Amino acid sequence: MTDVPGDNVGRGRGRPSGDRLLTLDQIVVAALHLLDDLGPAGLSMRNLAGHLGVHSNAIYTYVADRTALESAIVERLLADADPTTLEGRPRQWRSRLTNFAASVRTVVRDHPGAMEMFMTAPMSGPVALAVGEGMLGCFVEAGLRPAQASRATYVTLVYVLGFLALDIAETDARPPLPNDGERTRHRRERFDGIDRDRYPLTAATAPAMAAWLTGGVFDWGLQSLFDGLVRNQ
Repeated sequence: MTDVPGDNVGRGRGRPSGDRLLTLDQIVVAALHLLDDLGPAGLSMRNLAGHLGVHSNAIYTYVADRTALESAIVERLLADADPTTLEGRPRQWRSRLTNFAASVRTVVRDHPGAMEMFMTAPMSGPVALAVGEGMLGCFVEAGLRPAQASRATYVTLVYVLGFLALDIAETDARPPLPNDGERTRHRRERFDGIDRDRYPLTAATAPAMAAWLTGGVFDWGLQSLFDGLVRNQ
């Protein structure tokens, strides 16, 4: 991915003598390595500078602050999810949205330490804007008016990111995450001792609850959401 232009990149604080030249892409890749190895708590400007072998101030030549760094990380991961997936034939709007959502799930699960940044970092870079434009276009092609398409885009983002946030919240946010089968077995074990007299419905649906965070349930929820959005236009 090429450097992401923006107001927060490349401003004002010169590179200390002796520090090697960097690119924004190198900084983002190093940040992702730290997140993967140490989890969210392991990413700091000090740790990032040490990982890159530069003085801490050198980082600020490329990102103005922590918020700008997180925004650049989100841009990188959205680019890895490939927003061009949202382009295509109008009658395939649903499959385009489905494929992109699945790609976002894969990318975020590959770098779970970055999940919280999707909830807090400004998503206003060119890649994020391209994602929004692509999703809006899909919903307009589905027959929604622009204002409805805007709400549908927001609700879909809330679903995808909320699903992933709950998924990763049950882990240490370091890859590799358990696969669907492992996750379902672990979750099922937690329901084995439930009081069936006091919580009969919970006990009866424990197998389904154990599979809540799987790819199959993710897709089921997404398709149900699309059905409702189109039906209620």
